[in-house]
Amino acid sequence: MKHPIYLFRHGETVWNAEKRAQGHLDSPLTEMGRTQARAMGLALGQELARGGYTAPAVIVRASPLGRVRETLAIAAETAGLVHDDACHDHRLREMSWGDWDGLNGTEIEARWPGEMAARRLDHWNYCPPNGESYVMVEGRARAALGDIVALAADKPVAVFAHGGIGRVLRGLFLGAPQADVLKMDQPQDSFYRLHRGAADRIS
Repeated sequence: MKHPIYLFRHGETVWNAEKRAQGHLDSPLTEMGRTQARAMGLALGQELARGGYTAPAVIVRASPLGRVRETLAIAAETAGLVHDDACHDHRLREMSWGDWDGLNGTEIEARWPGEMAARRLDHWNYCPPNGESYVMVEGRARAALGDIVALAADKPVAVFAHGGIGRVLRGLFLGAPQADVLKMDQPQDSFYRLHRGAADRIS
């Protein structure tokens, strides 16, 4: 892979602030989230300049969910990225919490007693009712990453996605064990440069 991949998570949303699961549902960015998106766009522009790249040359791939679209629009305008609807890839959606989407921990525990604890005991394989496990997400993340790595042979790629699938993508890129992937951070004010077998955090 000749060129870097820049991996972003969306900025803070209303449901992030309320500690609600989002999954395939959506809530808008908070003012903090919009500030984070602008800051990441500015940092990306500086990072590209240091690498000798022009922003219009960067290929963009993104989740189609609303919070990522909003983050991408702000960051792209700040950095000068060029993108259109063709950049959206459904494989980059966040992992679904199924029936838990939109609920907080207290609400989940009240309706499904003991299930949050069961998930903690087998985090990688546990599947919320009508949702996705990390195993399921890993399958689509692996396919998406393969295509992204192929694109990075020709040009740098900026990927805008989510916390859960973002750390799965990083783990696959690094060849990290599952336990390490689950411990990875999910920043909303920084992004990662994936290049030459390393994942470097850019603030």
